[in-house]
Amino acid sequence: MSRSIHTTYKAVKGLTKRELEEQSKDPKSDLAILGHKSFIKSEVKKDRKNVKITEDLKNKNGQI
Repeated sequence: MSRSIHTTYKAVKGLTKRELEEQSKDPKSDLAILGHKSFIKSEVKKDRKNVKITEDLKNKNGQI
């Protein structure tokens, strides 16, 4: 089962610079969670792209 992250950017929208700096120091803050979520999403996209490329190369080499 996948682990879902339910924090959205609405949680940090409208915060002052001081509040954002405080959240950047706290590893359990909404800002840190959103950063982690963005990292996970980018890694998943890279993995999917790499899998697709390798499958396309296998199919191309198999047909020649």
